[in-house]
Amino acid sequence: MRKTNILLLLFFIGYSYSGFAQNPNKPKLVVGIIVDQMGFDQLYKYQPRYGDTGFNRLLKEGFNFKNANVNYIPSETAPGHASIYTGTTPAYHGIIGNSWYYRPLGNYVGNVSDSNEKIVGSIAENPNGVSPINLAATTITDELRLRSKFKSKVVSVSIKDRAAILPGGKSANAAYWYDWESSPGYFVSSSFYMKKVPKWVSKFNELGKSDAYLNQSWNTLYPLSTYTVSSPDDNKYEPSLAGKSSPTFPYDFKTMREKVKASGSSEYNLLLASPAGNSLLTEFAIAAIENEELGVDDYPDILNVSYSITDVIGHTFGPQSVEMEDIYLRLDKNLGELFAALDSKVGKNNYLLFLTSDHAAIPVVSYLKENKLDGDIARIGQYNHKLNLFLVAKYGEGSWIENFDGDQVYLNKNTIDEKKLLLPVIQQEAADFLMTQKGVYLALTAHDLQTQTYEEGLRKTIQNGYYPKRSGDVLLTFDSGTILNPNPQMAVERVKGTVHGSGYSYDTHVPLLLMGMGIPHGESVRSVHPIDIAPSLAMFLNLQLPSAVQGKPLSELFD
Repeated sequence: MRKTNILLLLFFIGYSYSGFAQNPNKPKLVVGIIVDQMGFDQLYKYQPRYGDTGFNRLLKEGFNFKNANVNYIPSETAPGHASIYTGTTPAYHGIIGNSWYYRPLGNYVGNVSDSNEKIVGSIAENPNGVSPINLAATTITDELRLRSKFKSKVVSVSIKDRAAILPGGKSANAAYWYDWESSPGYFVSSSFYMKKVPKWVSKFNELGKSDAYLNQSWNTLYPLSTYTVSSPDDNKYEPSLAGKSSPTFPYDFKTMREKVKASGSSEYNLLLASPAGNSLLTEFAIAAIENEELGVDDYPDILNVSYSITDVIGHTFGPQSVEMEDIYLRLDKNLGELFAALDSKVGKNNYLLFLTSDHAAIPVVSYLKENKLDGDIARIGQYNHKLNLFLVAKYGEGSWIENFDGDQVYLNKNTIDEKKLLLPVIQQEAADFLMTQKGVYLALTAHDLQTQTYEEGLRKTIQNGYYPKRSGDVLLTFDSGTILNPNPQMAVERVKGTVHGSGYSYDTHVPLLLMGMGIPHGESVRSVHPIDIAPSLAMFLNLQLPSAVQGKPLSELFD
């Protein structure tokens, strides 16, 4: 009898796991696509010029959540990627920026920095190790790996290291990104995942695609005169790139790379400002599907693809530029290639795909100002100086500010202790003073963020971005149309290119579309957030929710 019970128990254990693997209602592959710095407007601004195979296919076949907003500050790349895959905000996953000030070191740390790891796959020695060590919550990818007893595969690819690493969580099989700092510009990984890159990655790198792309010129895909939704090609809101006399087409990368190389910089960083960067990543993602054998067995896999070139072009030229329009028209074709590969290799009805963005961006503030819209600069250096003078005048000489990092103020706790003052009192004094400064809309103390509960508005988005062990003593947000700049002398009229990071809709309103197995066609204007994607995937895959999830399943997908 005992032997029979044991056999039955083993049978049911085996059945439960095979049931997960072989469920015909689950997609064989989930594909997450993040387009860095893609605002919702860019989905429709260029839509008449998109083809039928990329963005318009998503709109035609998929479900479109038209009112999706990032719900925390700062709206940046690292917090964005971490939030999408953990289903929560920086308040729980801990990635509070692309970098942050770290008191024990008295210096900044990168979001994926890890001195215990090494870069693998690069020809050059690279001491800057990276990993997802700073991520303080599980991802939907971690939950899939756990549930399948690590039989499901998770692979992440991007041009940026953080955009590859954070989506994969801590249990990914692999994360690959483009090492533009070394020659000849290879896709690399971290010793956190592997001792060396697989043979297929080495073979892909040895094809010399980076050099081939950088020996080409970038001209507009269509006649320049047809780019009517953008500003003129030659305008004062854009800088010149790599020694060019004007920010205009064409871009002769073969000549430009020689100038960059002569200056001592890496010529391969030019690929980050070229549509070729998206093309290269698309080719690599398709190669990953084939060589990592994604979506071929009974255990569902996840592929994360993050397109970074749009962010670099936005920062450099701004969303009004012809360069940005051309990047999106070409990215549309790249998406079509990726979708076609998925149809062919995985099967059109066997995968589920989502597309969103980590953040959007403000129009170039000099452009706003010239057109009588709000556009200004937050003078961080001046705030720092004035706040220190205020605290000295009120409490006496001392080093009162340890670090003033854009929208976060780290007070010097040693000075406060020496003068036998209460930290919450000084936090409030600093916040009240900063509220009197031009451009500052709101200043909240760490004490308030830990003891109060905010339900809506910018107070809530600040609180969603506050992580006690890493954030400052006072967190700021600025007036609408105001950008950060540490240079106190910078005139608004001289600003070129764009930035992001605020809680205003120009930085937070992003596309959110899903397509594929189990996804109905339709659209919704209900207020949702990118953090709702992970719990929705958990419902599709019948997975445990990620450990700190705050998002809610997108109910329209399950009606």
